[in-house]
Amino acid sequence: MPRKREEEKGDDSANSIEDIAGPVTRKRLEELGITSIEHLAEFNVEELVELGLSYDTAVKLVQKAIELTGGVRPATARELAARQYKVFKTGVAQFDEKTPWKGIREAYIYEFAGEFGAGKSMLAHQLAVAAIKQGFTAKAVYIDTEGTFNPQLIQAIAKRFEADGEKAVDAIVVYQPVSVVQLERIVKYDLPRHIQEGCRLVVVDTITALYRAEFVGREQLAARQQRIHYLVDWLRRHARTFGVVSVLANQVMDIPEMFAAGIKRPAGGNVLAHAVNARFMMVRPSKQKLEGYMWALDVPGMSPEERIEYKIGEDGLR
Repeated sequence: MPRKREEEKGDDSANSIEDIAGPVTRKRLEELGITSIEHLAEFNVEELVELGLSYDTAVKLVQKAIELTGGVRPATARELAARQYKVFKTGVAQFDEKTPWKGIREAYIYEFAGEFGAGKSMLAHQLAVAAIKQGFTAKAVYIDTEGTFNPQLIQAIAKRFEADGEKAVDAIVVYQPVSVVQLERIVKYDLPRHIQEGCRLVVVDTITALYRAEFVGREQLAARQQRIHYLVDWLRRHARTFGVVSVLANQVMDIPEMFAAGIKRPAGGNVLAHAVNARFMMVRPSKQKLEGYMWALDVPGMSPEERIEYKIGEDGLR
């Protein structure tokens, strides 16, 4: 369950790095964008050492940050079952009707995979607008790795949802990284700053594009998988600490095995499959038609036999 932010508990004294770090260390952390106790508590000792802190300093900082944020709070199975999670509707009628949460729930990592033209990016735009319109988040961070972000589409979707289009485009912060290093820095250091400003939704469109471009060849496969896992692990830390939802659009690849011709699966392999909370596959059978459907590859409480049909329009998916 996401930890409550210190300001929500009314304890300002426990929300400042000044209380646990000296001037030199504090300056180094601020240079990296680590400005809150909760963000610091997301790091492990080895990561802080890699950033230039001494081992002893890193241990003390991590221990103190965990102490001030309350650490890992236990809960009984009954308590977990009774917890209520914030949810926002997607505007895709069958998704909001058939999924276990009747929409998108907080603190989850969602993956939507499909071929070009299946509607992944359009859905990603739509979720950003829907979350803002319904008050789920004050702003959204949209990480565009393929140059597909479209402000005009945001305006069109906002009009459909009877939302303020100008407010929507102002509330969506867009990053367009050109390398894996830039992508990882955004998630580790820039995203927490937006979280402090009220962001509870981050979109990555697409999650595997930069990794597939930089880590080429079978000899690079292990390194690529490790780096993808590390990025998604940081998204998971943000989910558990702040309740942030991550929406990952993903590419697909052919299954090379014999007798599996024409069958697609999401890129990223088992590492990505095990890292997300809910995976959906999107298909548009005919490029001449605006109908598509998705099904659950791995969604808790949802049968893979359940089909979610949708229609693609100029103002999003319905």
